[in-house]
Amino acid sequence: MTKPIVYVDLDGTLSPSDVLLECCLLLLKKNLFYGFLMVYWALKGPWVFKTEIAKRIDPVLDYLPIDAVVLERLNQLKSAGHELVLASASLSRDVKKIADRLGLFDRIIASEHSNLKGVNKLNAIEVDSQGRPFLYFGDAAVDIPVWEKAAVAYGVNTSTKTRNKAMAAGVELSRIDSRQSGIRVWLKAMRLQQWAKNSLLFLPLIAAHELDQKLWLNMLVGFIAFGLVASATYIWNDLMDLNADRQHPRKKHRPMACGDLSISKAFVLMKVLGVLGFTAAFVALGWQFTFVLFIYTVVTLLYTFVFKRTAIVDVVLLAMLYTVRVIAGGVGAELEMSSWLLAISLFVFLSLALVKRCAELEFLQIEGSQPQGRGYRMSDLSYLVSMGISSGFVAVLVLALYVDSQNGTEKYSTPEYLWGICPIFLYWLMRIWILTSRKEMIDDPVHFAIHDRISWGFLGAVGVLVFMAA
Repeated sequence: MTKPIVYVDLDGTLSPSDVLLECCLLLLKKNLFYGFLMVYWALKGPWVFKTEIAKRIDPVLDYLPIDAVVLERLNQLKSAGHELVLASASLSRDVKKIADRLGLFDRIIASEHSNLKGVNKLNAIEVDSQGRPFLYFGDAAVDIPVWEKAAVAYGVNTSTKTRNKAMAAGVELSRIDSRQSGIRVWLKAMRLQQWAKNSLLFLPLIAAHELDQKLWLNMLVGFIAFGLVASATYIWNDLMDLNADRQHPRKKHRPMACGDLSISKAFVLMKVLGVLGFTAAFVALGWQFTFVLFIYTVVTLLYTFVFKRTAIVDVVLLAMLYTVRVIAGGVGAELEMSSWLLAISLFVFLSLALVKRCAELEFLQIEGSQPQGRGYRMSDLSYLVSMGISSGFVAVLVLALYVDSQNGTEKYSTPEYLWGICPIFLYWLMRIWILTSRKEMIDDPVHFAIHDRISWGFLGAVGVLVFMAA
């Protein structure tokens, strides 16, 4: 007896990602102004949009995530003697790449002269199956016409809305739920641990010995606003780096890279976070603070689109992004910014930015991988270490000069205690670099410091010394 043919959708089903959206991201990465053309193409219809994108982008799909649970089920069906057909609305050129990569499918059905979606896909499947019964794996409401005709309808990670529509159409779905979802995935995409960097907003208040509760509460709102906008930029950064992240030993587990969070949902989350962040900043702290937040966002986008792949410039920009947070804290609290504080901040954060790059290279060296999407080579490592250590020492030197300056003696009653910060600061920085050279540093020193007892001890000791000197 002939067994039913198995037809499998690609976007959102076999792969949690979407090839067309990935191509859109690659085109935006190539030139942000393509966004305006995309709107024009979309107005002319889905097929025009798809073909215009394809003329400009030929994606490499070697690392496109594949749903392991669906793949296992397909292997079982293949072993049982079923024919497998990859049936997708994506272009034939791209669908063939996935079929060749997996070596599992007998043939493909894909868009060549029109958009093979919904009823069009059903018609193509009926022509291909020649009246034989078939099984269909899909994920969205647009698949309902195909599910209605299938002997068995598999719903892969379908939404509640899609399931309700399928039920209303009389379709009984055999569900396959294989991906993480919900608030945990959204929070992971926001990188909440990175919000610790926004504590720098409070630094001007601390340096000015400001105890006004209203200023501190306002700055707390500023902290949240900065966090929301920063999370939006992290999501955008991850979307721009999908291919590079998928080839990275650890970054491949990020929600967008592995497919736990779809590109479309990531866009929605990014927009919501950005709007909430800027609204909170303007309402609580006014237009000047909001303007600094806007500058931070622009510099971050420049970093993502232009300078992230430019050696040295990338770490300088990272250091500036840290320093902008300090400036934002001063602007939000309407405090005069100290050039000493800005100088110390810039050199410390340049050192930490170089720690991040060196740790990435060290880890890739262990894995036997090469840097992807960066302007560095493995041979640059020793030079980056030298520059990073030098930046840290310069920061401590500037701190020592400040303690001995007129500013230091005027602001503190017993500034001699501040000298105690210099040796423990030197110890903390040298330890960070020693751990990096030993390949014990994760690629983000901020994340490391949050979970490091000695770093917390360093922070506590600094606090005590500043209190004694005040």
